Amino acid sequence: MVRSWIAQESTSSMTFISPVPGRRPPRRSRWLRAATAASAAIALSAPAPVAFAAVEGPDDDQSPSAVLAPSNDGILPASGSLTLTVTADNPGTEALTEGEATFELGTRPLTTGGALGSWLDSGTAAVPFEAVGETAVPGVAADQSASGSVSVNTDDEIFDDLKPGVYPARVVYRAGAENLRARTVIVVPRTGEAAKQVGVVVPVTAGAQSSGSLSADALKELTEDGGDLRNLLDAVAGTDAILAIDPAITASIRALGSAAPADAVAWLDELMSLPNDRFALQYGDADLAAQVGAGAEAPARLTSYAAYLDAANFAAAGAAAGDASPAPSPTPSAAPLPTLDELFDVGADRDAVFWPATGTAGAETASTLGALTGTEDAPVTLLPSSVVRSDAAAHATADGADLLVYNQDLSALLAQASTSAGETARDSALAEYTARAALSAPAGPLLVTVDRAGGRTEAALRDAIVAATALPGWTGTDLNGLLAEKPAPVRLTSVAPDEDRVAMIDEFLAAQPGLRRISGVLEDPALLASSERATELQLLGNAWLDDREGWDAAVQAQRERIASWTDGVALVLGGPITLAGSSAPLVFTVRNDLPWPARLDLLASPGDARLVIESSTEVEVGAQQTSRVAIPVSALVGSGESSVDLQLRTPAGVDIGPSETVDVSVRAEWESVSIIILGGLVSALLVFGVVRTIRRRRRMPVDA
Repeated sequence: MVRSWIAQESTSSMTFISPVPGRRPPRRSRWLRAATAASAAIALSAPAPVAFAAVEGPDDDQSPSAVLAPSNDGILPASGSLTLTVTADNPGTEALTEGEATFELGTRPLTTGGALGSWLDSGTAAVPFEAVGETAVPGVAADQSASGSVSVNTDDEIFDDLKPGVYPARVVYRAGAENLRARTVIVVPRTGEAAKQVGVVVPVTAGAQSSGSLSADALKELTEDGGDLRNLLDAVAGTDAILAIDPAITASIRALGSAAPADAVAWLDELMSLPNDRFALQYGDADLAAQVGAGAEAPARLTSYAAYLDAANFAAAGAAAGDASPAPSPTPSAAPLPTLDELFDVGADRDAVFWPATGTAGAETASTLGALTGTEDAPVTLLPSSVVRSDAAAHATADGADLLVYNQDLSALLAQASTSAGETARDSALAEYTARAALSAPAGPLLVTVDRAGGRTEAALRDAIVAATALPGWTGTDLNGLLAEKPAPVRLTSVAPDEDRVAMIDEFLAAQPGLRRISGVLEDPALLASSERATELQLLGNAWLDDREGWDAAVQAQRERIASWTDGVALVLGGPITLAGSSAPLVFTVRNDLPWPARLDLLASPGDARLVIESSTEVEVGAQQTSRVAIPVSALVGSGESSVDLQLRTPAGVDIGPSETVDVSVRAEWESVSIIILGGLVSALLVFGVVRTIRRRRRMPVDA
């Protein structure tokens, strides 16, 4: 017998059920035919993360485990061979000894989803089994894993009597004292039935972000070879996936203009050229349920992107790059900057499509989003089947809200497969997906998702998408195809929003008046407003849901930034001031911690009638600089104690910070005393000079 071994990953443990009594004994001739088709190679690798499987053994992280998976997403091909692969993982400190693996296939189908679940979860299946192959198992070193496979030709006798359906398969892996067992399923496809439709939604997101716009360095890392966004784009190319795109990605690339990394520009060009149906997520893929829970009647929107646009990165109109001999022309006007619509364009043919993170939204969110007005298309919300109290098809309606309901169980399997680095674990999850989809009977098109996740490889994500769209007898469809079906009325369950996220929204809303006041010192107040709103939407991003510790730190950093910006422009005062004269300027310092130049007025008023002060002085302070401001003051008395009240205001007359009072000691007589003393000194010097000159002349000899 020819044997095949490939380094792979581990599995979770499950109970193995022994063969039912009365089954036919295994036929050795069939083993020989199977062995002829098996491939041979051997390799060991470091253990990979635990994945879907069925194994036997104690619940111990150090116990060996195994996983079994069929080829071709579990679908029996019309010709060729079916390959069954078992992967053994040995996380312990002692090596597994040499052994043998025996593969078996059930000869009666599992006819219901419940029967399928019982088989995969606990190994319960009143089905006879026949052996289809065996292979020798070499020793597996500690902290290593290995895989072996056996192939069975589709013209083998065991397949002759198999009708269309879902069939259980299992393996016994004997290695010394260890008996590892795992199971999976294969699907014999039906033919001649009317084609069913399936839509697959794939998110295009950049992961958790703590700044309003993605930097050039972040975009380069995401879009270069091996980056998450590059892997994602390569995976969806050529598939029927429906893309849910975060417009923060497109806006960040376009806002950089000529400073955008070449990889990011190429990535964006490829994204926009794909023929896939798509819709836009909210900016930053912000948590819609939390916004509704905080009382919002509509999702937050950005009204400006000014903080992230630099005119120097955009060529002026009419100045074509690379023109060797441009025609004489007048000095070009200000460079045209992209509009919001241009920045956020993802190529969607339909707007007002909302996709809350799975498990975060229910009846309340759907009702609020469904009641939105002012959109070109009627709002539609994607929700998981877990919140729908029926087995309705993908297109549904609840209390007037238009819905697209995706199968959460099938979607979870696709997400699991897409995040698995090991091929055996991935194939095992996809085989279960194929089996469950084959046993499902949707009333109309089926909708599934490959849910939000980071760190996916191109191969894993592509395998998940292809498995979802290439089911025998199924064809892919888009949003319009899903929505073309008559909606079925359903009832939705309530889902409470994340309290911490609602509290964050309330906290940031309470800080808005202070930010609006300070933004009045800017030539374009939208600079501060756009930066803060974009950052807060990124902090509401669904990617943070799996990183609460990191999210807490990012929110705290935003709190500190809001506090520093609210107090970003202020007076820097010293101690009391002495006015040594009847008129002199009082000098004060104004600081600007904002990253943009500030323009404001300094209002000064005397505490009593001793002083006469010019009431208002214009102040201009550069970005993150300080400026000294001189205010002319006249004293009406010789001496005394007074004060000056100071207030910073925006050009529109809005107070910035509290009023400040500076004590002033008036010593106007010091000016007269200084003049008398200076006059006396000058007179004394003149007299001294005259006397000295006369004495020198007297000492000079008389000429003969």
